Amino acid sequence: MKFFVGVDGGGSGTRAVVLDESLQIIGRGSAGASNHYVAGAEIAAQNCLIAADAALTDAKRIAPELSRDEITAWGFGLAGVRRMKDAAKMEDALRSITRGKPFYLDTDVAAAHAGAFAGGPGVVLSAGTGAIAYGADEHGDRFYSDGWGPLLGDEGSGYWIGLEALRAICRAEDGRGPRTRLAPPIFHALGITSIEQLVPLIHAPETTRDVLAGLAGLVFAAAESGDAPSLDIRQRAIQHLGNTAAAAARAMLHRRRERAGVFAPEPLELLITLRGGLFEDDTFRASVGFQAGERMVEMKREFLPLSNWRVVRPQHDAAFGAALLAQKIA
Repeated sequence: MKFFVGVDGGGSGTRAVVLDESLQIIGRGSAGASNHYVAGAEIAAQNCLIAADAALTDAKRIAPELSRDEITAWGFGLAGVRRMKDAAKMEDALRSITRGKPFYLDTDVAAAHAGAFAGGPGVVLSAGTGAIAYGADEHGDRFYSDGWGPLLGDEGSGYWIGLEALRAICRAEDGRGPRTRLAPPIFHALGITSIEQLVPLIHAPETTRDVLAGLAGLVFAAAESGDAPSLDIRQRAIQHLGNTAAAAARAMLHRRRERAGVFAPEPLELLITLRGGLFEDDTFRASVGFQAGERMVEMKREFLPLSNWRVVRPQHDAAFGAALLAQKIA
């Protein structure tokens, strides 16, 4: 019997599954952050191991003799490994926990794509603490959009929304912007009572990206109550994320046209899936899907090889997708 461990990890947490050779999930586990930019490579690898061991313990209900030594191959889909140097750093750390067993390392969105589409073409838009879109076609070509981190990109992400909310509060305080209802709920969430406490808090080590990303739900709630600055922040986030998904799709369609050469390319029915904590809000999810659809209409007008598009629920989660990646090397 073959067993595969799949690990999906990022800055907020890590999830692991154990699959048997019939691709049934027999165990699940979770742990802390495994983005090496957040936790460091060694701690990130250890959190992968903690999540995997928890999944193995859970799997013992079905396979009592199962241990780490019985794993056929490991698959890791981790945030922060898109660039070669970053991947090499994590590969070194992961070797210490896989005990000589083969493992496959890729980005968290690649694992999400593998799970969502079971190997077929499509675009994954991921929006949680950060934001990134990843497309892959039937030829294995990859297309990324955003994912540049909080200083250079991640537009429309939870962190971006949280930071924009704090800026809106500051603008309201000194008269540069309209009044907002955001201050009381956000101050309560941050454990402060006045705006004077905001500057030292924002620079404190314990005020992580996840802390600010956690404010997004308060912005959505204020937007539903009609707060103008919150409505503006939410709408701009929707536009950013729709454009991010569309940029990956556009690159995929251009490559399809280039590959066809002088022949007319076969139009593609493009599937898009949305993942990440921001999309737990149904209104936000629907609005981002609609925004992405508006960009697809523009692409059809440009005569790109697009027959149709659909926003679909993923077939499986990213941890399952990471386990599917492990099968490639089994």
